[in-house]
Amino acid sequence: MKYRADIDGLRTIAVVPVVLYHAGIGLPGGFIGVDVFFVISGYLITFLIISELNESRFSILNFYDRRARRLFPALIAMMSFTLVAATIIMVPIDLIQFGKSIISTMMFAGNIWFYTQEGYFNEAAELQPLLHTWSLGVEEQYYVIFPLILIALSRFFDFRLVFFGVTILALASFVASIFTLQREPEAAFFLPHLRAWELLIGSLLGLASWRGWLIRFSSSLSAMHLLSLIGLAAIILPVLTYSSETPFPAVAALPPCLGAALLIATGSNQKSFSAVLLSFRPMIFIGKLSYSLYLWHWPVISLAFYMNGELSSLQGVSCLLISTILAYLSLRFVEQPFRDSRRVSPRTTFVFTFSAIAVALIAGLALWKLDGLPHRMDPTFLEMANSKIHVHDRRDCHFVTPERGRSGDVCLRGAKDKDASFMLVGDSQADAISPAVFDAAARLGIAGYQYTNVGFFPLLGVTKFGRMEIDAVDALSAFLDSRPSLKMVIITGYWQHAFTGYTYRHAGSVWIDDGYDGSGSAYNPTAVSNGLIRLAARFPDRQIILLDDVPTGEGLHISAQLRLMRFNLDHIFGLSRTESQEQRRTYEPYLIDIAERVHNLHYQPFFEDMCADEFC
Repeated sequence: MKYRADIDGLRTIAVVPVVLYHAGIGLPGGFIGVDVFFVISGYLITFLIISELNESRFSILNFYDRRARRLFPALIAMMSFTLVAATIIMVPIDLIQFGKSIISTMMFAGNIWFYTQEGYFNEAAELQPLLHTWSLGVEEQYYVIFPLILIALSRFFDFRLVFFGVTILALASFVASIFTLQREPEAAFFLPHLRAWELLIGSLLGLASWRGWLIRFSSSLSAMHLLSLIGLAAIILPVLTYSSETPFPAVAALPPCLGAALLIATGSNQKSFSAVLLSFRPMIFIGKLSYSLYLWHWPVISLAFYMNGELSSLQGVSCLLISTILAYLSLRFVEQPFRDSRRVSPRTTFVFTFSAIAVALIAGLALWKLDGLPHRMDPTFLEMANSKIHVHDRRDCHFVTPERGRSGDVCLRGAKDKDASFMLVGDSQADAISPAVFDAAARLGIAGYQYTNVGFFPLLGVTKFGRMEIDAVDALSAFLDSRPSLKMVIITGYWQHAFTGYTYRHAGSVWIDDGYDGSGSAYNPTAVSNGLIRLAARFPDRQIILLDDVPTGEGLHISAQLRLMRFNLDHIFGLSRTESQEQRRTYEPYLIDIAERVHNLHYQPFFEDMCADEFC
């Protein structure tokens, strides 16, 4: 395959938005750069495989030798540095998680590991120095499976059927991604079969290029100029306009992927606008640096965040400068020597790769099984860090799934030998206050059900985008229908999250109903209010009590404050009364309003005096 400078330039278009986005320097949709990388990777790999298959010289061992030379030396260098730094600075509980992430990354399953760690209670992404290796996991899994598929198709079918087969695979993956995004966005983001369509777009382009179709396609220079501009726009506009509220990937990932494909296709005519633009020397230089820069930028940002908390713009720029220096050193002294088979033999590559994997696995296992090396810590600090946030002894009553609700597997709590006359409904915030609620019920001689689950809000006709709540609310409705003796329903939850979509843990969650106007989280107050009003109308003979919520924030997040303490930064182990009141103002007016409008909805402030003096 002839070297194409424009593809290195396209790598620049991919990596720059990613690193600027992660450093907090604008570009709210910079995360789409990874999708551009996927298309490039699919194109190059498929072109090389189909070329060698056609010449009867394809070797699976040679293929993986090239992949190992390309990916592993720089990856191992980055991980070695990060391992040393993390061992020095991280508290034991975080170092344990880091050790597990090393193991998953070395097992080519980083994306699957981080998928299992995502969810309602996930820590800030910046606290996971290897989080960015999820994309390598997707590519590595693709490299294991796709060559075998292409070999099998090429052996039994002619080229057009091979192309058709790959097209069907891409469409199936894309459709599956769309449907999965509606129910479980974390799966659509991390899992390989739901991201494969992006690499397969590149693969289809590689097949078309090998067949010579792009030569005919690129014969009109004026058309190439126009398509180049369209391709650039399809990448740049999402970088500037997408945000944490954008449902992603699925349909939203299609423009940057097709944009990358257009730029590769038009770049095959070296006189096209895209080829000229992307072949400028600075673009080529950054493109050659892109893999190492991608590897190094995130651990540097993550470790800086770990030691400082939120990074200023100046600190973000400093992180990028450090990352660029490390990336150049990595390219010059690690990547380039290993890519040269005359300097490093396949045998040496094989031995190095598997030895490095073995050492990394042992290191990760040691951090995990040795409890994060607690002897590194000052005894007083360690005692604080090891203090457990106690969970009440009826925790099993939480996690009421629709299946549990329909089967009646719901805890009856309060006074013994009493039938339920009320129920407590909500998310983990409701579960957290359940001991107080049911202890009070026991003293009053009454009992009730605890119907709570992670992130659950009983909003009739409302869906949190990316999580299908309708089935859960239907199960709750059926539970109430079958128990007319339940005259009171107490509801509480993380109201700030529901009404705004943003908290110190969450960003850009969107609740929608049939009237959704496309305004993102700005529609949340309408959707949440509508859902509560519909629930009250559905059960007009029940009294529905809305409780307020406890204040939350980094100041009340023990592990976050301990990190600040460890690095002698300001730590308060508390939340200001002002911030607590600001949180309350994000949801309380809506609860008061709907309680005034609906006869069987009542709002009861319960936590408004939680903050003594100036701090909670």
